[in-house]
Amino acid sequence: MSSFRTCRPLLVDATQCQADQTITTDMGFRHVRRGQWIIKGEDGECYIVDDAFFQRTFLPFQTYPWETAEESRSYGA
Repeated sequence: MSSFRTCRPLLVDATQCQADQTITTDMGFRHVRRGQWIIKGEDGECYIVDDAFFQRTFLPFQTYPWETAEESRSYGA
């Protein structure tokens, strides 16, 4: 097996589920349990991940008042 990493930072919007619910994803309807994370990717796709995976994979993104949301998503590509 080979190891890979992303070529650029992956910016996502994430919300931790506070109560069991059902959401719509690209794969259809998915049940989300309390404590799991709903991640919305850059292209609007939704993923559901458990808290342990989220905590070891994602870090909060630091923004500053003088930056706009669009500027923070620029990767210089």
